[in-house]
Amino acid sequence: MSMITFSENHEGSLVAFEAGAELASLRDPRGEALKWVYSLGVIPSQQVVVVGLGSGFHVAALADLDENLKITVIESRESLIPVFRSQFPEIAERIEVVIAQTAQDIFKTDVFQEVMSGQPYVLSCRECWGQQGNLFSELFAHLTGRSAESVRYHFDEFGINMKALYFHPKQMLSVKDVIPVVEASLMAEKQKQIFRVLAELVK
Repeated sequence: MSMITFSENHEGSLVAFEAGAELASLRDPRGEALKWVYSLGVIPSQQVVVVGLGSGFHVAALADLDENLKITVIESRESLIPVFRSQFPEIAERIEVVIAQTAQDIFKTDVFQEVMSGQPYVLSCRECWGQQGNLFSELFAHLTGRSAESVRYHFDEFGINMKALYFHPKQMLSVKDVIPVVEASLMAEKQKQIFRVLAELVK
């Protein structure tokens, strides 16, 4: 794991650095966090999962947007958490942080089950990913149902045989990628039609 350090900017805010690279804007971390939040548009859920804590300004801005929003953050760098909680004490108790050191760790968490049940909305803020880009990309793929492992989780419920699906484990899947497996399965024609319609919609 790369070394995490912190630097105080001209506003007195602590910004995290990983291997010398900033995990938020050093000049205007709060302003950049607000831009990110506004870029999201309307959030279609009262529960969100954010992949990556970084310096935490984006999470604080999200919490300020709606005081009733339930926020869970997925992070691998535990040393970021105490600084985040001390810098944003007014929201510290509202934010749940789940540690995932590997992409497979996410499958063991309650938050994965919640996401798979369709409750939370999954977000990412790549500016805070730093050296964890590969790991966080995999976690995001799992949580959004775009990895072979998460597709397998859903397909098990339909009784679809995933053995026919051969993809690189890190490849992000689309509905079109899994259509051949759906067509070759023994699932009801009515259920297959759902996947066909979805494939048409994403053209």
